[in-house]
Amino acid sequence: MTIYWFMMAWVILFGILAQVTSKRVCVGEYLGEEVYEARAHLFMAVVTFAVIVFFAGARSHIADTTAYIQMFKDYPLFQNAHDVIFDSSAREPGFRLFSILIKTFISDNYTVWLSIIAVISGICVMFPLYKYSCNFGVSAFLFMASCQFTWMFNGMRQFLVAAIMFTCTGLILKNKTLLYILIVCILSTIHKSAFILIPMYFIARGEPWNKRTLLFIGFIIFAMVFTSKFTTLLTDVVEQTDYASSVNEFKGTDDGTNIIRILVESIPVILAFIYRDKIKGKLTPIIKLSINMSLIASGLYIISKIAHSGILLGRLPIYFSMYNLILLPWLLKNIFEKKEKDLIYFIMIICYFAFFYYQMCITWGGMPYYSKVLNLIYP
Repeated sequence: MTIYWFMMAWVILFGILAQVTSKRVCVGEYLGEEVYEARAHLFMAVVTFAVIVFFAGARSHIADTTAYIQMFKDYPLFQNAHDVIFDSSAREPGFRLFSILIKTFISDNYTVWLSIIAVISGICVMFPLYKYSCNFGVSAFLFMASCQFTWMFNGMRQFLVAAIMFTCTGLILKNKTLLYILIVCILSTIHKSAFILIPMYFIARGEPWNKRTLLFIGFIIFAMVFTSKFTTLLTDVVEQTDYASSVNEFKGTDDGTNIIRILVESIPVILAFIYRDKIKGKLTPIIKLSINMSLIASGLYIISKIAHSGILLGRLPIYFSMYNLILLPWLLKNIFEKKEKDLIYFIMIICYFAFFYYQMCITWGGMPYYSKVLNLIYP
């Protein structure tokens, strides 16, 4: 845990500095007056995320990283890779092609490969927070404290896709539907779960609590009422997917997403619903989108709990839950009065620190960190 506590301290320190040195920009109008929000400088945003990217790229033998490293070592060079790239029985060809190109034309050192993926993932998370968050420091802290950063250490293939789609947020805001769908289809060659973004794209557009989002809520209620039938249907679908082996391996122990995780990830959308009348006139396009994305994330977490499918459905919300990193700081800024904010921020920090400790130390038993290149071993 030493490395992760160091990362947390770094993110907090430079996140605070990023907010202190931020500039004020106009983000719209409210009641005829221009509304200004703080935006971090790009350099400070990069420095804040640099520590996560560095240690993610330098890791070895952590969770599924061992399997990925062996896979990279087994890949042939590009000129001999036709059968590997187009092997219909293997997983997504896009990731194999991407990895083989790195091995052939950049380096056959797996640390370089992991570092490239970490840089892409880190930048793709950082940039939307830099561009849209009214408090970059809080957003960076939430990325660490909610343990979303661990996707860069375990589950990097899916997170690579999720991070790239997160940085494509502007395409949703500008209604670039065809381009968005095209990118999803391309990224599905890296991880097939990306296809869920296509139907959810149409749910997430528009005003919060519109007919489409209410229909999604109705679907969640339907799943809760008809739990057994829904679980059976889901099992039949899963058996035809890339997740089948993982689901079968953990079928006896998979109890779905932890209820505490569901609560933590649902807090932003719950606040948005409770105070919907107070914030209605202040909503900007990015916040409207973030509310809908947060609702989708919470709904998928709930369904994963109902269906006892943390391995399958419990991984899907990462495509949507990163919008909480934008939404929660905005809600805290716009819901509470000035005299209340200090107390609310204090409570938030304590609660997220408690969740970080619970998730990392109790649930995961203190996630180890190994790095051959840095000669670090923290079991």
